[in-house]
Amino acid sequence: PGTPGTLGVPFQRAAIPSSGRELDSYIVSAPPSCGNSPVLLIYHGMQETISGWVRAQRFLYDHCVSSVIFDPSGSGDSSRPASIEFIRQDAIAAYNFTRLRFPGSRIFVLGHSLGNGVMLEQIPRFRIPPDGVIVAGAFSSLRNQGVIRRHLLYRLLAYAIPDWWNNVEAVKQIHLPLLVVHSDTDRVNPLAGGQAIYAAANQPKAMVVLYGLGHNALETNPSEEWWSPVLSFIRAPRANTH
Repeated sequence: PGTPGTLGVPFQRAAIPSSGRELDSYIVSAPPSCGNSPVLLIYHGMQETISGWVRAQRFLYDHCVSSVIFDPSGSGDSSRPASIEFIRQDAIAAYNFTRLRFPGSRIFVLGHSLGNGVMLEQIPRFRIPPDGVIVAGAFSSLRNQGVIRRHLLYRLLAYAIPDWWNNVEAVKQIHLPLLVVHSDTDRVNPLAGGQAIYAAANQPKAMVVLYGLGHNALETNPSEEWWSPVLSFIRAPRANTH
């Protein structure tokens, strides 16, 4: 498995405490020459681990952004087992850890794919709110995601399971600067999901539609094309939300 160090980036590997469990994480601080750089806490998607995001952390480091990414319970080298409740606790624990690790810095949170579900659900429970929220490649709800799939099994499961991680409903509870980023060629979570989240979100909000990029482009092939809207968002001056 790769680490930021594999790409020549100084980093710290930390075990984030979460209700008696430990969450494996990579922490990359922006170069000292960047000054008081913003910090991005990343909630990654399903069937991903932190090692898959090292290119993105290198890209952010080169653009004067500090970053933290962690594996929730049951993923990568983090504690087992996984459960919905454990993952909810992990979302808060990782955010609290990031605040302690970067005191006085502006903290932003980014969810990718399934990571948006737990992130958006738990943001109202953060004791100190983040400075902004980025929703990347999200579905409208886990149940709706099953409904729109063509396979009959997914459709049946969608009606059988609880409606966990309804991002359209969750975003209504958030009153923070919000950016939705989605590609028109996302084959995992169609663009309509991001559009529905944006429509339900409170102001201030913005949406950027990318063209021709895959679902995982932000991590597997990080580029100015994908990340420029995020960099502009986190660098923009705004009123203190704390």
